Amino acid sequence: MLQPMQRTNAFPTDHGQPLMLTTEQQAIVHSQAASAIIAALAGTGKTTTLACCAVQALRAQPDARILVLAHSRAGIQAFQHRLRALVHQVPGQLQVTTLERWSARTLRQRDAGVRFVADPVELRQQAQQALLELEAQLQRQPDERISVPAEVDMQAFWAFNRAAKKSLLLQRVQEAGGDLAAFCEEQLLDYTLARIFCAYERLRLDTCGDVRYYAEGDCTYALAQEEDTALPAPYDLVLFDEMHDLDLAALTVLRRLLHDPATRFLGAGDFNQHIDTQAWSVFHNQLHQLADFLPQTTATLPLTQSRRFGPAVAQAVNRWFPVGMQASAKRYSTVYRWSYQDDADCIRQLLQAQASLSARDGATPAPLTVILRHPHEAAALEWAVAAAGQVASLHGLPHFYEERELALLLGLMYAHGLQAPDWKSSPCPLGPQILERFIDGALYFGKGRVDTRQEDSDLPTMATQMHQHPQGIWRFLIGEHTAQGGRRNFAAFGNFLHLPLALQDNAQALLQQADVWGLFAATPMPHAEAQRLRTRVQGFIDLVAGLTVPQVLQQIDSMVQRRQRLQHTGQPAHFQILSIEQAKGQEFEAVAIPFLAPGRFPAPVPHALAFVERNRLYVAMTRARQRLWLLEDARHPIQAFEA
Repeated sequence: MLQPMQRTNAFPTDHGQPLMLTTEQQAIVHSQAASAIIAALAGTGKTTTLACCAVQALRAQPDARILVLAHSRAGIQAFQHRLRALVHQVPGQLQVTTLERWSARTLRQRDAGVRFVADPVELRQQAQQALLELEAQLQRQPDERISVPAEVDMQAFWAFNRAAKKSLLLQRVQEAGGDLAAFCEEQLLDYTLARIFCAYERLRLDTCGDVRYYAEGDCTYALAQEEDTALPAPYDLVLFDEMHDLDLAALTVLRRLLHDPATRFLGAGDFNQHIDTQAWSVFHNQLHQLADFLPQTTATLPLTQSRRFGPAVAQAVNRWFPVGMQASAKRYSTVYRWSYQDDADCIRQLLQAQASLSARDGATPAPLTVILRHPHEAAALEWAVAAAGQVASLHGLPHFYEERELALLLGLMYAHGLQAPDWKSSPCPLGPQILERFIDGALYFGKGRVDTRQEDSDLPTMATQMHQHPQGIWRFLIGEHTAQGGRRNFAAFGNFLHLPLALQDNAQALLQQADVWGLFAATPMPHAEAQRLRTRVQGFIDLVAGLTVPQVLQQIDSMVQRRQRLQHTGQPAHFQILSIEQAKGQEFEAVAIPFLAPGRFPAPVPHALAFVERNRLYVAMTRARQRLWLLEDARHPIQAFEA
């Protein structure tokens, strides 16, 4: 009896149903190159291809020792998912991990007593101790270029800490002559944060110069700082996914890991998705720079046919990015290119796009995924969605009313109304979570500190008390609330509270007359962050036009209540609003990209970083499976990018 012919591009699996590979995938799986990088495009199956390569290697050599690395935990999960689709059981000699975890294991093998710290409270204390260390240094040797904050802005510090370690900042400073201030000026880095970082790194060492602890990112950094010697890596094959996100520290470790010529290497990345400024740039046909960094001659293998979407999306991508994206005609997708006149018109179109999903797909369609370039743009969209009686979930973006400075304004607006003669005590319409951010904002911008020795001085406890007894908000702002102790300079807040009560009828006028900019002016911050704060605050002032203060507070309360009900019931939101960073690595049925205009999205950046902005738009566009809305400014449409 004749056996059915096996199709050429069929990859056998343990589940009976073969996986059909494209011709490009098949060529990669059977490649004999000792070292190669897959230059993939979005949705082309690079992770699946790597999984097939691992299985193929094990079938050819069952005792092969294979290390699979990825840049992120999400990348590891994706690889494991693809692997389970191919085999019933993963053999023990196939190790799947992130480079950071592999580095941590290497350090622990050297010294079983190494300490890893993940507790944010302990890390915050260390950063605060670094600030005190810097203050002591400045007392001995003043430096007028430094503006020492009252406390460390943890978000800004950890971002700087990560970037400094990824880029091997301290090594580069030494190579440039050792002048940290001059280096920061040349590289447009925050000198104050750089000094805090140096103090923090010194605190991580004990009196003998040994590392006291490692936090996330420190392990790869530690190995990258060592002399350029080989790392113990007894592997026959090393696979590396998400190579487009690799930074100088990670690449330095990878090069040392691949020292043995007998170790084959296959990496994969969509270098159009490189949006981390610390990652290794490979643009303008510079992929060879990455290959040259590796110890062996490295081939480049293309992967261009997307399995995620149909030709319409591929054509839209190629219209703006000359990447040669291909897609099977068997997959169907639709692209809508709409033009808007202003932001309000753009938001109306987003509501219209979501309504078309409901009309087409029934009562409970998948949400419309909106990908935003700027976090502050989520505020007006979230507000409009709520006004339409719908719910938006945010991912990788903060709810605007929980931003520190906006929560401060909301608390001030509410407290201003407490002076009404007919005011009756009732729970504050602002929930404890917003009030916690309000207290944080008041302390940060008002130069205040709580007495950590008091049992009720932690922010969540204070917020709960204020929610139940709103008079505490007033006493806190005018300095009568002394239970928390500490020093405070809240004079500007007191001025806000004593504005005419009639302004409660016009929320926008209240904020304008209060000189809100004066509330933030005394707080030192980098120019870019000051600009972002000003944009967020001005956006909020525009948002409340035509509303009374009680109406604003009621709208906020309604938004919070809807969001909590959604979380409780598990029902999908009408919109899910994502940052580009959060959207990266994911795919969605229907995607909308609003506010497209040169200088907005893509945003203006130095020429050396133009490719990063280009890539953000590429990432956003390639998340859609079936439907993609591109909402462009009618006066300023997007132009094609250079290769």
